[in-house]
Amino acid sequence: MVTITLDDGWATQYTKARPALNARNMDATYALVTNAISQGWGGYMSLAQVQTLVAEGNDIASHTLTHPDLTTLSAPQLTSELQDSQAWLLSNLNVSAVPSFVVPYGIYNNTVQGSIRQYYASSRTVNAGRNFRDTLVYELRGNDVHRAVTVATVRGWIDQAIAEKSWLILVFHEFVDGTPTRDTQYKTANFASILNYIQTRGARTVTLSEGVAMMEGRTDPDPVAGLPIYADALESGFANWSWATHSLDETGVVHAGSSAISFEADAWSGLMFHHSGVDLSLYQSLELWVHGGTTGGQSVQLVLHDGTQTLGAVSLDAALGAAIAPGTWQKVTVPFSSLGLTSGTLVDLYFQDASGGDQATVYLDDISLIPH
Repeated sequence: MVTITLDDGWATQYTKARPALNARNMDATYALVTNAISQGWGGYMSLAQVQTLVAEGNDIASHTLTHPDLTTLSAPQLTSELQDSQAWLLSNLNVSAVPSFVVPYGIYNNTVQGSIRQYYASSRTVNAGRNFRDTLVYELRGNDVHRAVTVATVRGWIDQAIAEKSWLILVFHEFVDGTPTRDTQYKTANFASILNYIQTRGARTVTLSEGVAMMEGRTDPDPVAGLPIYADALESGFANWSWATHSLDETGVVHAGSSAISFEADAWSGLMFHHSGVDLSLYQSLELWVHGGTTGGQSVQLVLHDGTQTLGAVSLDAALGAAIAPGTWQKVTVPFSSLGLTSGTLVDLYFQDASGGDQATVYLDDISLIPH
């Protein structure tokens, strides 16, 4: 399945994207910043235009009142952004429910998640990847189609979703006929080409609400399996802050599922997965799988950081008790006791080149925190 989501409520979604969708009888989900509509912000849709979208059968999601970083708000401000935006949509669009929420900037923590669950049945992030029946409905994965994303790349995502029978959510913002001048803009002709390819491949198009209705409705991970950090995509509130050349959607070398991480561990570059804070006293170890590609022997350091100081660090070969091997997957278990860790808050998880030189690609998969 493929879902087209259009974030913020930009006017070009109505004038440029809507005609392309309607010409192909495709419904989309419009995630609206409600103050932009109610207060008539420049460059955004009017209330009458949004009402037309609803009348034509499209899906509406809340994207807050003002599009803030929700993790920076006080409790009353957070409640207002979530509750008041939903109430405005219900009151002004003649819809019976607004079950879907789209997280501004994809930034959230446990407090934000708890508040979202009070008002919405699901929420979509901008963590890339595809969704499956058992994906957590409050961490729906969405692939951001910004100006640098080619049509060929999106075609590859669609092909992958069809091959693995998964649900791909595409995220768009503004549209232009000419050359985009900022990351949030996308060329209208390329958008039309993507829609044509969805039709050509016979992929089913669904709205956010329709897609969620076909899932298992899972809201929390299996506690026995621990806290997943990466499994086909980043999970559990971890965000990608990496500065190395890498891909979180590697399909050629995969341990389990459909995707893994490929990482050019060169010149001190690194993967960095950021979180608002995980209480490490609840966990006994970190587990992951590593693959040395064609050569093996890469020097990679694993670092746990609380945002201020290093909590613990170890090289992957030391944790393995041997060099990273070529051509095979090896399981790495890092007991926190071996790092002298019994507590602390994990904010940043690093996998960093420790050679300072040029190394072959290394692959990682199935990274998780294991509870006591």
